[in-house]
Amino acid sequence: MSIVRVMPENAPIDLQFLLARIEKLEAELAAAKAELARKDQIIAALQKRLFGSSSERIDPGQLQLDLDGVTLGKSEPPPETPGGGESEPEAEDDGASPKRNRRKKADLFPKNLMVVIDSVIVPEEVAADPEAFIEIGEEYHDELEAIRAALYWRRQVRKKFVSKKDRERPPLMSPAPLPSIPGTLCGPALMAQILVDKYQDHLPHNRQSNRLRRQHGVHLSRQTLNGWTHAAADYLRPIGQAIKTELLASDVLQADETPMDYLSPGHGKVRQGYLWTYRDLERGTVYFDWQLGRGHTCLIELLGLNEANGTAPFPRIIQCDGYSAYQALADRFRGIRLGGCLAHIRRRFYEAREQVPEVVMPILQNIRELYRIERWLRHTKAPPECRRLVRKANSRPLADELRRKIEAEQARHLPQSKLGEAVRYAVGQWSEFIVYLEEGRLEIDNNLIENVIRPAKLGLKNYLFIGNAEAGASTALIYTLLANCTVHDLDPEIYLAEVIRRLSPTSTPEQIAELTPAKLSLSLATDRAEAAA
Repeated sequence: MSIVRVMPENAPIDLQFLLARIEKLEAELAAAKAELARKDQIIAALQKRLFGSSSERIDPGQLQLDLDGVTLGKSEPPPETPGGGESEPEAEDDGASPKRNRRKKADLFPKNLMVVIDSVIVPEEVAADPEAFIEIGEEYHDELEAIRAALYWRRQVRKKFVSKKDRERPPLMSPAPLPSIPGTLCGPALMAQILVDKYQDHLPHNRQSNRLRRQHGVHLSRQTLNGWTHAAADYLRPIGQAIKTELLASDVLQADETPMDYLSPGHGKVRQGYLWTYRDLERGTVYFDWQLGRGHTCLIELLGLNEANGTAPFPRIIQCDGYSAYQALADRFRGIRLGGCLAHIRRRFYEAREQVPEVVMPILQNIRELYRIERWLRHTKAPPECRRLVRKANSRPLADELRRKIEAEQARHLPQSKLGEAVRYAVGQWSEFIVYLEEGRLEIDNNLIENVIRPAKLGLKNYLFIGNAEAGASTALIYTLLANCTVHDLDPEIYLAEVIRRLSPTSTPEQIAELTPAKLSLSLATDRAEAAA
């Protein structure tokens, strides 16, 4: 409704000014009310999408609105899907994902896949008398085929010259080019293939050696491939250090460690080392660190903490499981805060479900509801502040209810029982677990970093152990490069070959920093955008 004011012509100037000011304020108020109503609609849509029908959708772009000061109202959670607590949270269906349809051939293969016309088939009658027929079209039958990759010598020819005028002058020839990888005869593409085959496709060097001999007639022993791999790791180590620098720039990390056996030279025994894994929750940077031990001193070394004053360079949250080394680190250094993992809490209750189902199943149901909220936030790609607000309004009451259920069982079960152990672990980890409710950048669990570690565990099943303790650092470096290729959607073979070509012993720190997967993927994206323009 518009308001029209009639003002006498002889009204004082100050009155005219005031009336004009009032009209302007009324217009601004109307606009503010309209904006507030729009935000109320968005919040209602968020809650409806979270707790409503699975067929309802919301535009993720709406989540980018400034929601400071807006509290989402509490709504009853939806009924749980059938199946109880038999599966891990990440495997449960929240009903928000569209049904999977059978994909067409055009969706399964890249559009630029090469087509080789093997033959053109015409009917026998047409072949016998082609002049009697007119071609009106064609149909075709496709089969997916392969062309076996070839090995070849990449030869760089250096021309030699002598002076026409001065025959006594020594011949002229350009300096010999440096090898792609010092100490090897291996080119960038072949080296990239060897690394990806072993550390991503889990093909040990002995199997690679057999394949090269069978397919190409090339006899490269397991020892040769192993030596080339270590030479490549030494050559690429500056890239790993640059990735470490990217990681340590973040104040929100996930951390985990996994055992990895290595052969102790001279003893013929297998000993145990550890592959420590870190992930930056803001940018996704992943870093593997090889250590012979599992104590908190390993964390001190990587994070560059000052043991003299017991203070971290800047406040940092480390999301982890309940392993004591992390707590020892937080107790020793000011500025280190721990975040917990609901998956580890849930796992213990899940293992106790058959012994006391009437107690455990309601707890698992409560945990499932917390995971449902997180799946929705992940599906909508909600920004950190929106995640914090949604968790405050909807996850916090569920977490409080979960704690009451768990604490009620403390005095009812033997500490040595599975349920007793689950209760004790959950109570001990509760202050760390609820940190995610306050920090929108944190996840509800540590599963992201456990997914990063999984390729290393799969590889270990094939090659059983690392050749020696020193080889652990090479293994950690290559896993670091491959994991970050995955994060930034880079083909690992193409990336490694390109980095080997660009890197040189004279590369400056600035040039090396531009060769990390994060920086190189950004550079490639910029190049593509400029080419498209």
